[in-house]
Amino acid sequence: MITICDISALARWAELGLAERLGEPCDPPANGAWSLPAAACLPDIDLAGARIEATADRPLHILVASPTGRIRSRRLRCHVWSTELPEGSLYQLTDEILIASPRFCLQQMAAGSSPARGAAVGMEICGGYARSPRAKSGFHNRPPLAKLDDLVAHFADNHGYGARRAREALAYVIEGSRSPMETVVVLLFTLPVELGGCGLPMPSLNCRIDIPPSLQIALGKPYLTVDLCWPEWGIILEYDSYLWHRTKAKIDEDNTRNEGPRDLGWMVRSVAAGMLANDLMLDELVRKVMAKAGRQVPDGEEYRLRQRALVRELLAL
Repeated sequence: MITICDISALARWAELGLAERLGEPCDPPANGAWSLPAAACLPDIDLAGARIEATADRPLHILVASPTGRIRSRRLRCHVWSTELPEGSLYQLTDEILIASPRFCLQQMAAGSSPARGAAVGMEICGGYARSPRAKSGFHNRPPLAKLDDLVAHFADNHGYGARRAREALAYVIEGSRSPMETVVVLLFTLPVELGGCGLPMPSLNCRIDIPPSLQIALGKPYLTVDLCWPEWGIILEYDSYLWHRTKAKIDEDNTRNEGPRDLGWMVRSVAAGMLANDLMLDELVRKVMAKAGRQVPDGEEYRLRQRALVRELLAL
């Protein structure tokens, strides 16, 4: 028996209809039988039939019952769970394979993570995407795996290992993110300053913006949907993916669509991964957004280093 967890489990939950197919969570096998005893047993488990990989390039994250159960293998990443498994934590994927439930993934991953990483996991679970190395863009679209209110209620009554960290992470989660980079941008601007964020309130995600009739005709649509915005300050942030924004036609369309909100007084800023990874561009983006919001962040090298460390952590997920 093998138990898939962490990012491997979340990637597998990208399959549409998986929750309906698996039904209710199962009871964990007794005496830690859910833990793979040794790497030598891995070839006996049909991973391909379950659409799961375990390679040196894409190691499989698995749960083991004790520190002594860790397996040394380039194909596996072992995560120890030595306390009692929470109720509803596992589903039976195949006769030989168990998979961690989305909420148990959050509990397990938050236990040994920073609040920022825990929040990113929570936003993926409550968002419309699943990270996957198979996807050209690095992620698949899918419906949310859980509602934020349900996760908050669950962890309010859960006091097991990792539950406190999960509660802390959920305080920074907003529903509806459509991509990993959208999550990075949200957390950069909303996490507290002591974590390297900007401390802004939660933005509206995938927000409808009304546009003038002339722009409606030019774009062939009655309104715009923007990635995230703060209507109270007239700020719009759009994440520009290199994959989808590299053609001349797309660049022209983006330039045209951005002019409409600007004519109405909105500040529209495009954000790309390279901008966040560049310290000077990151500083400039933060300065302009915070100035428009009438807010300030600490002015000092210590804060800038903390913010850059936050962004690098989030980009590395």
